[in-house]
Amino acid sequence: MEEYIKILLEQVRFEKAHKAIGDEIRAHIEDQAEANISEGMDKETAEKKAVEDMGDPVETGIALDKVHRPQVAWGVIVVAIIVGILGIIIKFFLSKIPSSSYNVRALYILGKFMIDVGDIGYYIYDVVCGIAVMLIMYLVDYTTVARYSKIIAAILLFSYTINKKIDSLEASGYVIPNVLYRFVSRSETLVLLLVPLFAGIIYKYRGQKYKGLIKSLIWIMTIGLVTMGEYQQFRATVIMICLLAELTIAIHKEWIKVPKTITIVSIWSLFAIIPMFVIRVMYNITFSADPPNKAKEIMSGVKAFGSGTVSYVRGNLAVSTSSLVSSGVFSQFTNRESYEITKIAAVLGGVVTVVVIAVVVALIVLGFVATARTKNQLGAVMGSGCMMWLIINAIFNIGVGTGLLPSFYYTSFFPFISEHKVIESYAFLGIILSIYKYKDAYPQHIDIKFRSKLRKFESGNT
Repeated sequence: MEEYIKILLEQVRFEKAHKAIGDEIRAHIEDQAEANISEGMDKETAEKKAVEDMGDPVETGIALDKVHRPQVAWGVIVVAIIVGILGIIIKFFLSKIPSSSYNVRALYILGKFMIDVGDIGYYIYDVVCGIAVMLIMYLVDYTTVARYSKIIAAILLFSYTINKKIDSLEASGYVIPNVLYRFVSRSETLVLLLVPLFAGIIYKYRGQKYKGLIKSLIWIMTIGLVTMGEYQQFRATVIMICLLAELTIAIHKEWIKVPKTITIVSIWSLFAIIPMFVIRVMYNITFSADPPNKAKEIMSGVKAFGSGTVSYVRGNLAVSTSSLVSSGVFSQFTNRESYEITKIAAVLGGVVTVVVIAVVVALIVLGFVATARTKNQLGAVMGSGCMMWLIINAIFNIGVGTGLLPSFYYTSFFPFISEHKVIESYAFLGIILSIYKYKDAYPQHIDIKFRSKLRKFESGNT
């Protein structure tokens, strides 16, 4: 049997699929051998007959090679590029609207030379870098990242903590090495990777009971407290919701052996207090930099296509919506990432806005579909967390941009379109591509424990 499996696997070029294929073929042969024994054959004859029934190992291996190849979610890639192009076109039209304020958008060449590229140039730069990062993430094996998830997460939390204290440390006379300064300064962006990393962390607790649950909750609380910086309450809340969603799926899939319903209801009830408190604080505290949300007022005058009009003084004064979003009264908040939907609707019309929202939502749905097609439970949970991060920000941003939700400092962004978190949005898509790539290679469960990997390496050298 083992010789048959060896010859068969030699025909399959995708080595990462070898274990899953070998286990499946071995189980099939053993089942058939048991059936033959029940019919009166001796063990040796029964196994030999079961192997013969499998057919020629070379032909079977060639057939399996056609099935078990690295997969590419072309639909996700194509729509992601379309969204990037659509975003560039929108930025081009929005850049034609004069604004009472101007912010320098600079790129640094080799870390020294500053070039002001404007909003559209900076967005193009983000889209190009985002797509490049997405493709790089596709090449990374997500299970390898999950294997070192605890170490990476600890480094990110530590560096983010240092980043929040770096100004006070320098003021106290501490000299921060340039290499360390550059690393910790990027931790504000990299900390978002805690969402996919958490899937690897809780997967390591698979098979545990309340001990695994408590450790998972400690990770969630630690991440929430560390990322809850000044004006970052909403981001921290979104991250915590994503982590809770991943933990919920993990409990449902019985990674952690606890009563499902009562545990899921309990942890959501417990952690619901935190988001409700944060939202209440953000909505009730008035920040001096934040005017009231005028988006609803602007959206009331939006037309199907092009700029609309808003009436004042009992209809005696009509002002175009494009003028409103570029005026000094409104540009102080419409230039922010939270109001990209407002600007698009005011300048290009409601139909264009609906199309933009539909395309971005379709991309996120494709991400969910690609995640659902993987057999591996780790990939399914990790991908679900990434897509949750995108969809929560999208939904909330639509609410603020249309005036349905109140305004407060630094709320959200519309994925792929806002001038914020563009690269990060594409990076999360890249993780989905990596998961989809191995959807037929990895079985339902895999071993990502670092110690077992080390033992395997040591045994290979003896």
